[in-house]
Amino acid sequence: MFLEKCIGRGNTAEVYELKDIENEVVKLFYEKIPYELIEMEYEKSRVISQLGIPSPNVHKLLELDNKWGILYEKVMGKNFTDIISSQPFLLQKNAQLFAELQASFHSKSIEKLPSQKAYLSRNIKGTNLLSEEEKQKILQYLETLPDDNKVCHGDYHSDNIIMMNGRAKILDWMTGTSGNPSGDVARTLLIMRDSYLPPSMPKVTKILLQIVRKMFAKSYLNHYMKITKSSLESIEKWLLPIMAARLVEGVPEPEKESLVKKIRLMIGGGMA
Repeated sequence: MFLEKCIGRGNTAEVYELKDIENEVVKLFYEKIPYELIEMEYEKSRVISQLGIPSPNVHKLLELDNKWGILYEKVMGKNFTDIISSQPFLLQKNAQLFAELQASFHSKSIEKLPSQKAYLSRNIKGTNLLSEEEKQKILQYLETLPDDNKVCHGDYHSDNIIMMNGRAKILDWMTGTSGNPSGDVARTLLIMRDSYLPPSMPKVTKILLQIVRKMFAKSYLNHYMKITKSSLESIEKWLLPIMAARLVEGVPEPEKESLVKKIRLMIGGGMA
């Protein structure tokens, strides 16, 4: 098996096409990524596929060039972020599709995935940007939130969706858990509406992008609540632990500083 062109690069791995194999790709993880996490993604991907959730088929776990990788079905299509950007007049329609896709896997119960609360707790404990007292308050608050056993992606946003022959494929289930859909929606809102925009971006472009993001997020959220009969209150209750858990991720420092300020305001306001 020989690697060809690198077609994708993220925080944990690179995705390569394979020589003489047209319908498969290998997701090759960086050496810093522990094997246990790679094996966990492999097992999660198998579970997700067995549930009939639209995602790349997973073939096998393998070692290549002294790195561990996962062999996946090759998914060719258009990234959903690009679709949103290129179809401004279809913003509401695309936001509704985005909501319906998430609601479809939130309807499935699962016991074979890790606990959402355990995953969030581990990340909250791992940050050094909050004091031990602050972390303890957030962890205590997290325990008061309602449990559930539904499929949650943990990182559901437009970059993790590929439209292939008119049908969606949801990528990157490494953060998949069994838990409360409201927490999964809170995570999506945090990324789609509030993620960091670089200062080098032209001011006019930044303003327009912020407007589009807020419009998309509002349409997505309203449609999700309508079709699932969930409430804004139930979703907003998860924002505090979701923000605290994000602090261990590889996001820009200004975004982390903003999150810490918001977290401390929420704690000071009695939310935790």
